[in-house]
Amino acid sequence: MPSRALADRPASPRRPRAAVRLGRLGRLVALGGVLLGGACAHPDYFAGTTIQRSEQNRKIIETVEQYRQRLLARNVDGLLVLASDRYFEDSGTPRSDDDYGYDGLRQVLTNQLKRVKSMRYEIEYRNIKVTGTRAEVEVFLDGSFELAADAGDRYRRVNDYHRFVLEEKGDEWKFLSGM
Repeated sequence: MPSRALADRPASPRRPRAAVRLGRLGRLVALGGVLLGGACAHPDYFAGTTIQRSEQNRKIIETVEQYRQRLLARNVDGLLVLASDRYFEDSGTPRSDDDYGYDGLRQVLTNQLKRVKSMRYEIEYRNIKVTGTRAEVEVFLDGSFELAADAGDRYRRVNDYHRFVLEEKGDEWKFLSGM
């Protein structure tokens, strides 16, 4: 219902009162359309994550997924293809005697994976931060392993946050640490 002030005012000779109301209604509908359209223009995320979908992030996630699949297949050569020749692992300790580079990675993977009898390994992606040609991928690992041991098989569970560090080489991403 129009306000009393609008009803008491004489119609403009150029625009009848109905046209004024229709103009306001049209502007309101247009504004609503703009607001609704803006509300639908949200970033696209990878399923189950808060990581924005982009070509760069897709390639990074595909590289980490290749790592996961090759680890499950116990494919040492396939894993080494994913590692940078600058790979370095400090094992998260202050000691330097357990640190290793690319050559040590082959030895570690070979020795550890030959002991694995069965494995379940899942990765939940938490965040990807790219700075220049370097990417840090924050994940939550959920896995279990059955390891052969001299004193009988033993089981190990992994449920922890982890960080993979990768570098861009051409159009590929290679691991710098975290494998």
